[in-house]
Amino acid sequence: MAKSKISYNWVINALDAKIKEGDHEQVIYNVHWGYNANKGDYNANMIGTYSVVYDKDNFIEYDKLKKSDVTKWLEAGLDVDSMKTNLSGQIDKLENPTDIVLRPSW
Repeated sequence: MAKSKISYNWVINALDAKIKEGDHEQVIYNVHWGYNANKGDYNANMIGTYSVVYDKDNFIEYDKLKKSDVTKWLEAGLDVDSMKTNLSGQIDKLENPTDIVLRPSW
């Protein structure tokens, strides 16, 4: 039986934006993200924020902004390989637990 692989996906929870900066409106400066890993019945995730530097020459209007644009920013600025290693380790601990919680009846 083949081992299932871990699938990863981004969730963009919110975007903080300046009402106006320079000649542009709704200028994103913070991305609130989640990064999820799934392998069969096991899931792991992490969350964070990422600061975006305003680039007037490559600005994307908010109404034209796509999830793929935001994930490109995240993947360019975050250590995604390290994040995958962390999430993979979390899933490994779920698949092969080394600890239990004991709940006494007294």
